[in-house]
Amino acid sequence: MKVVQQEKLKSFLLERANGCIHEPFGQLAYRFVTPSYGIEPGADDHTDTCNRTSIGHYLQMYDWDACFFSQASKFLNDKQLAVDIVQNFLTVKTYDGHIPRTVSPGKFWDLGDHCKPFLCQSLAHACRNFPETKISQSMLNSLKHFLDFFEANRRHKSGLFHWRNVLESGVDNNLALIAPGPAAKEENISHVDFPDGRLLSVDLNVYMTLEYRAFANLCRRVGDTTLANQYDEKANEQTELIETLLWSEEKGLYFNRDPKFDTFVEILSWTSLSPVMAGLSPADRALPVIEKYMLNEEHFLRPTGISSLAQSELLYNQSYRGLYGRAMVSNWQGPMWVLPNVLAVRGLKHYGLEKEARNVSLRVVETMTKALDQLSTLTENYDAETGKPLWAPQFISWNVLALELMELI
Repeated sequence: MKVVQQEKLKSFLLERANGCIHEPFGQLAYRFVTPSYGIEPGADDHTDTCNRTSIGHYLQMYDWDACFFSQASKFLNDKQLAVDIVQNFLTVKTYDGHIPRTVSPGKFWDLGDHCKPFLCQSLAHACRNFPETKISQSMLNSLKHFLDFFEANRRHKSGLFHWRNVLESGVDNNLALIAPGPAAKEENISHVDFPDGRLLSVDLNVYMTLEYRAFANLCRRVGDTTLANQYDEKANEQTELIETLLWSEEKGLYFNRDPKFDTFVEILSWTSLSPVMAGLSPADRALPVIEKYMLNEEHFLRPTGISSLAQSELLYNQSYRGLYGRAMVSNWQGPMWVLPNVLAVRGLKHYGLEKEARNVSLRVVETMTKALDQLSTLTENYDAETGKPLWAPQFISWNVLALELMELI
């Protein structure tokens, strides 16, 4: 790849990322971020349907978009960004610890969905990059309350967690959370009815493990070693549950589990790779997963990077909008998204596979540079086979983490 192309992409990301950061107004008391640049934040707060459903511009602040955006703070040299983002979510927390996953200056969207467990990780990431970051006892109390909500409302008796619905997961039409029978329009769907709030999800349990660990680190930062030890133990227990209950020895992979029938949902979604991406898997499991699935062209490795659904799945597609099950905005049934690729690269590096991490990084960055040349902007996802830009123009969000990939390259 030409250096000039990388420099163009780098400059574009840095410039447009700053255009996604907005000064406080309305009910947001701290600086906040939107996934799209060049928009008026909250301009559709007076409407019943948000702007994203029609043209793909995101005018609100979303949980994991904002949290992963904050992980690029070191490239933006913005020491306070992660704290501001987290504070905005914490200040709208309700009496029971619930935090909306979508906040805006004039309205809360996606009501009922809980903010995904990335708030502690965002602050812990900021503390690593900027050691002077200050974490107050009040913030810790609020973060614990936030985690308490998960345990009270999203935890199965097995100890594993479930999403409220597929939309709360953020992977809007993930087939591992949508019954494949209805998705394929089968006539007999009685044996594959996956109601919301039931499936024990690999990705959520990984995120909760990482969130527990991050919270423990934040506790130690303020000198509360007792609470830190408690949450380290929670993280250890959650890791053991993932390895015991979500690992299929037969397939050699992690899968969502249906507790009603005590069966795996054996669909090859990128979320099945998340324990490896997070570096939680023991090496004797992780390395075969990487070889057999992640970096296998029969499954996830595509010309553009890691696909969101394995190309070996019958419902693999490259639609620019979501397919099957219900009307969706985004499509996670095949297209390449930058976020899972960044997580995959981190996982590969964790297991010492630097060459492989660089190869995936190159595929993703080349896809983005071509898209930028073609459209003079970036989108939310890309055709995994051709690299064609798909849905949501002017999308920066976690695309900004391509700066991390370029640093590796």
